[in-house]
Amino acid sequence: MDRPVKPTMPSTQDVALPPLRGDLQLVAGGSAADGSPTWVIVDPVRGKYFQIGWAAYQILSRWADQSAEAILAQIHTDTTCRATKQDVEDLLRFLYANHLMRDPPQGGYRAYAEQAEAARPSWVTWMVHHYLFFQIPLLRPDRFLRATLPFVDWLYSRAVAWAIGGIGLIGLYLVSRQWDTFMATALHFFTPRGFALYILCLAVVKVFHELGHAYTATRYGCRVPTMGFAMIVMVPMLYSDTSDAWKLPSRRQRAAIGAAGMIVECALAALAIFAWNFLDDGLARSLVFIVATTSLMVGAAINLSPFMRFDGYYVLSDWLGIPNLHDRAFAFGRWQLRRLLFGLDMPMPEPVAAARRRFLVWFAWGVWAYRFMLFLGIALMVYQYFFKLLGLILFAIEIGWFIVLPLVGELKIWWALRGEIVERRRGWLSAGVLAGVIAVLFVPWSDRISLPAVLESTPHATIYAPAPGRIVELSVKEGQLVGVGDRLVVLESPVLEKDMALTRKRIEVERLRSQRQFVDREELAKHQVTLENLRARLSQLEGLLQQQQNLSLTAPISGVVTDRVEALHVGQWINKQLPLAYVIDQAGEELHALAPEADVGYLHAGQSARFIPEGPDRPSLEAQVAEIRGIDESSFTVPYLLSVYGGDVSVREDANHRLKPETSVYRITLHLVESPPRWNQAVRGTVLVKGPRISFAQRAWEQTARIFIRESGA
Repeated sequence: MDRPVKPTMPSTQDVALPPLRGDLQLVAGGSAADGSPTWVIVDPVRGKYFQIGWAAYQILSRWADQSAEAILAQIHTDTTCRATKQDVEDLLRFLYANHLMRDPPQGGYRAYAEQAEAARPSWVTWMVHHYLFFQIPLLRPDRFLRATLPFVDWLYSRAVAWAIGGIGLIGLYLVSRQWDTFMATALHFFTPRGFALYILCLAVVKVFHELGHAYTATRYGCRVPTMGFAMIVMVPMLYSDTSDAWKLPSRRQRAAIGAAGMIVECALAALAIFAWNFLDDGLARSLVFIVATTSLMVGAAINLSPFMRFDGYYVLSDWLGIPNLHDRAFAFGRWQLRRLLFGLDMPMPEPVAAARRRFLVWFAWGVWAYRFMLFLGIALMVYQYFFKLLGLILFAIEIGWFIVLPLVGELKIWWALRGEIVERRRGWLSAGVLAGVIAVLFVPWSDRISLPAVLESTPHATIYAPAPGRIVELSVKEGQLVGVGDRLVVLESPVLEKDMALTRKRIEVERLRSQRQFVDREELAKHQVTLENLRARLSQLEGLLQQQQNLSLTAPISGVVTDRVEALHVGQWINKQLPLAYVIDQAGEELHALAPEADVGYLHAGQSARFIPEGPDRPSLEAQVAEIRGIDESSFTVPYLLSVYGGDVSVREDANHRLKPETSVYRITLHLVESPPRWNQAVRGTVLVKGPRISFAQRAWEQTARIFIRESGA
């Protein structure tokens, strides 16, 4: 197969320049940021608009059947513009690149095909871009808009604007006097019906929003070729194509088209707030509340932001007179960043005043910070609300496309400029800082694995109430020495006493019934059943008596009473979930730790460790890893380490009221190498285990891989 031939531009010597496409339009644009005039090349076939300056306009206006030398001679004779041959060549290159020439360049029509093929994105890029953003046109509304414009044109009058503004202020004043009632209306949303109404109102408001854009554009003589909906990171949004507004020379008119949607939503909110004050509770009042809040929060708050390409961005761009505001600001942001980091004396992307330059730099950095937080949040949301494997893939796309790729692109430019960077002192300083960051991330510095731990005496016993009851005797004190069987707490249970009294009466009834049946022949057949009921009642009474005996809580082992609930007092009601105290045998101690899944792979029996207890007055103790439980800790036997008891391990309560870890943890048992002091209580702290040296980057990579494997089900 023949190798593709790179198209070459025709010579600009004494031959006539190739003709432009006959369907192109050249219209006057607004003033540039520096006050110079601009013009717009309109490509009606593709719906594209290209802004050019004075020199390019002078060249294009004399383009037909002229050579470059002839064009330049006429320009120098007729105007004060000092265009050069380089300007002609740059313009010719621009026209070819954007397919604005009638005839193909050298190489025939094959060159156009090669250009189109070169510009076609790869399938991966296409998939990523269309996942992140794509449009589906539904209507061609231009004829309808022009036909109906006379019926809505009166809405653009100042009288209507003042009337709606006044109505909105009155509504806000009335709402402020009953704010609690107004906010209580939001409770209707938390139902399937309320949510459906919210979605319906949001759709209706957005339709009016887009009609505001479309009618305003039509009013200024612009075409609206399509309307439909777009998907932005899987979020549906309506859109109207008002790109024809680039033909308008007036910044005010272009800004009005961009702001029209927000103005419509604010007007709807004003009318809805006013109407809310005069409606009774019910469906109608809920609907106007939804319209008001939806219009203000979504219409104003979100669309007003200039950090994304929403309405606020285009309004700001038109107001400043800076087309492609983001791209041009980003160029200044990168330029200033290179100056700060490396001291590069590079020319500005374009000549602007000092105040505008500072604005563009700070605006670019603000957009970067905003987008980083936004896209990170979107990525996390996608991960949470899609099924996990797809969520991980979409998360990677979000982070890679919006964060990693721009960063890699900038690093490539830094590498290309390395020759200039190394010649400057600031470049060496920044390189040193960068090397330090890389070293911190990738060099395996740390060999310490930190785990939450607790040191407790063994054996030990936890004192619980066997059943809900009221304290009638409290004999236990903090630090008290007790022996096996010593009475600690005595409870009474009115419910239990009531059940016992009722059971005794039922036993008496069954005994009397048995005696009567024994002498009555007609009832003698039922005597055996009565005896069985009597035995059951006696067994029930025996169980109740045993429960009553259990209300006298005794020490199951000999030891010291620790962690007694300070608020315990005679007459207090307690439940059976409350640990009243602990009895600890001072004969020995156990050291337990809980390790997350990410650290278990670095642990093994025999590793040296050090236990650092809480409190500055307690010494650290040498220890050694003895056992690693190889199953996920599903029920905790180390309550001191749980978040509900002030520990570091996050837990949640399941449907069976059992505490479950938020992430997988494993139980680690350690032996103390040295004898600990007698603290007579469980002591929380931290265990530092000496493991292999690992870097932060390695740990992050392993954690990421672990999450991917777990969530994908592999």
